[in-house]
Amino acid sequence: MRSEIAQAEQAVRARTPPAAGKQARHVQQPCSRDPKTLRRFGHLTVPCLPGVRDGSHALSRFIERLDLTRRGRELTRISYFADSITSGDKITFTLRNRFQQAFGCGGPGYVAVYPLRPWHYHAQVGLTLSPGWRPYCPISHPSRDRRYGFGGIAIGHQGTGNTVKFQLKSAATSFDVVQIHFLRHPEGGAFAVVAGQKRVRVVETRGDKFREDFVRVPVPSGRELVLESVSGGVLRLNAVFLEKEGPGVVVDSISLTGARYENWSSLPADHLRAEVAARAPDLVAFQFGLNESDTGVEDNYRDLIIDFFTRMRATRPLSCLVVGPSDKVEKRNGRYRTLPVILEIARLQKEAALAAGCAWFDTLAAMGGETAIVSWYEHRPRLAMGDLTHITSDGGELMGNLIYHDLLLAVGSL
Repeated sequence: MRSEIAQAEQAVRARTPPAAGKQARHVQQPCSRDPKTLRRFGHLTVPCLPGVRDGSHALSRFIERLDLTRRGRELTRISYFADSITSGDKITFTLRNRFQQAFGCGGPGYVAVYPLRPWHYHAQVGLTLSPGWRPYCPISHPSRDRRYGFGGIAIGHQGTGNTVKFQLKSAATSFDVVQIHFLRHPEGGAFAVVAGQKRVRVVETRGDKFREDFVRVPVPSGRELVLESVSGGVLRLNAVFLEKEGPGVVVDSISLTGARYENWSSLPADHLRAEVAARAPDLVAFQFGLNESDTGVEDNYRDLIIDFFTRMRATRPLSCLVVGPSDKVEKRNGRYRTLPVILEIARLQKEAALAAGCAWFDTLAAMGGETAIVSWYEHRPRLAMGDLTHITSDGGELMGNLIYHDLLLAVGSL
């Protein structure tokens, strides 16, 4: 895998980025000739954008932004949403390291503001909360307003003195700016941003109506950041991102155990629009399906995914990637078989992705095909757990490398 990745990175380095404000003509040719063109790179399929006549494809925005990063001008943001497959920063940790080593460090990215489960954590950032914070999450702590923030986990508190502390772990990438998403409302409180034991800024969240808002605060480079409530109002924090001003790449790891596409598609339209616009991702990747396999999928599953990504892409220019479900196996009569519902989910997700103008990564094929997770479990070190559903940290590294490799094949060719 190392040699294949090195070759893909070399191909990207050999590709000359277009001059500022211009696009390379070869980027547009295939889709301009035939809008039904599908380009394949390993296990990655890249369709043309539906209804767009300039020849753009599903990864155009991502590649254009990465070109600017390579020219030393901009930060490229990748936001990776998933269920428990990425818990503990699996897959995303590898993607972050790979992209940052190749294109520059953009910082740790998204950090969930509440540890819903012991395995919900960022590999590079520690999180410590004072008592009193109330979590909001569509899976286990629903709220009536359904405003859970960019990563699906928000926290609330009334009063002063409550803190959220972010501390870099050893060998973690540094950051020099923090972006904080919050809910502004008539009873809003205020919070202080503390870095290097100094109050860098106090943010007032009171407003005349309920609406999403955010601030970007430059902070001294250091190992620790604290958010502290400093007024008696009601404070609602929706998301926190630690990053560098750029150039470089930042990879957000957004993992919710038990989540499925329905949880994201059912968010209020204005909330989704505001959160995506504020974060401004250049590539959003979604990997779901394991939880849908427990209950089966609705008749409108394909249309639900198409509608969701259509709304996502209408928010701002971005590329989207649908990462198919990983293998999930059962044993019957002494023989292993991949659950038929996993195959059905993968088929529907692929159809939806291509129809919505998103790239598609065939995870099951990349793992080795049906029942491949059995071999992953038998491998030493183990790549999968004994439930033949979830992957280990080593498995996450391999899967992250597989996705990274195929993305680079596309970047170097399109």
